[in-house]
Amino acid sequence: MNILLFGGGLQILSTARSLKEKGYTVYVAGEHNEVSRKCNFVRQCIDITLDKSFTSKELLNITKEKECSVVIPMEDEYATWLSLNKEAIEAHSNIKCAIMDYATFSIASDKSKLMEFCQEHNIPHPRTMPIKDNYNELSTRIGFPSLVKPGISAGSRGIKLVHNIEELREATRETIAQYGDCSLQEFIPSNHYYNAMLYRTADGTYSNHTITKITRYYPIKGGSSSFCTSIENEAILEICKKALDKLGWIGFADFDILEKGDGDYRIIEINPRIPASVHAAYISGVHFGEIIVKDLTEGRLPQYTYTPGKNLRCLGIDIAWFFSSPRRFNATPSWFRFFDKNTHYQEGGRHDFLAMCTSIWSGIKKQVNPEFRKQKQGMN
Repeated sequence: MNILLFGGGLQILSTARSLKEKGYTVYVAGEHNEVSRKCNFVRQCIDITLDKSFTSKELLNITKEKECSVVIPMEDEYATWLSLNKEAIEAHSNIKCAIMDYATFSIASDKSKLMEFCQEHNIPHPRTMPIKDNYNELSTRIGFPSLVKPGISAGSRGIKLVHNIEELREATRETIAQYGDCSLQEFIPSNHYYNAMLYRTADGTYSNHTITKITRYYPIKGGSSSFCTSIENEAILEICKKALDKLGWIGFADFDILEKGDGDYRIIEINPRIPASVHAAYISGVHFGEIIVKDLTEGRLPQYTYTPGKNLRCLGIDIAWFFSSPRRFNATPSWFRFFDKNTHYQEGGRHDFLAMCTSIWSGIKKQVNPEFRKQKQGMN
């Protein structure tokens, strides 16, 4: 069976590897991406431009030519497009789109809407309020320090840490100009956070899950994981399941969770598509790519043995962490421990060495871009 991965990003490497190992042929459609092109587990990359001129008919032409049965989105904008066009695609083909309908998708993909949903359904989350020129009320009900967060952004972009009303006003103007509507959220200081990956079927059954504890990330006050370890945590699993049950979710979901005090977990966002850290699931024995395909095409869930205790390192981001963190020489485990039996690399490692080198070089070029650093470092 042929599978189309829609979009790019590091998640291509692990998802393609996992699917190929399970006997599938993988194609990628997205904007020109050298990391995907260097991946050993991708049959072919098809260049597209995802703008207003790209139609569901064009995607159907690609799936027909490559004989693909399932389309799995990789990046946010591709997930949004696929959700908006899912009905038209599935109505005129046998293609299965691994995405929720837009009414539900739009709640999960918008950080502000998700927090309102959590409030309504008594799901643990940080105190959050929309910013509507209500600065005095925000100051009283949310307080400082706090975070100005765009409703829709990726990779911690646009998030700004503010300490008073003056900073809040300035950050709000900048955020709205670049990202649109935003909210103010209480700042929960921590030296770690959690990620949970789950798959829920239409009848409410759950597949194997993966939970990670993220102990290094960049920017260092809250950003993308550079080092995490797969764990078991029943409390986190239960609040994530509650959220998906209340949403009536069908498919894959990726949660970010903060810990406010010992065991007091708070959902901060859902990524309704495959994340870059999906490799943590793969190295822990869970193949979400196959889970998605089997459920959509056969109506069944494969079962795996989940083995926690696996470390996942994203070397490109970890290099940025090293130059930014005061803990660089006393991190646990040591930043200088590059090889052990339980440590794996998000960029592919020796199994996808050219893709890994390309990814790290791409990351270095981003870090020397002042605009990229400004977007990523709003919390510092």
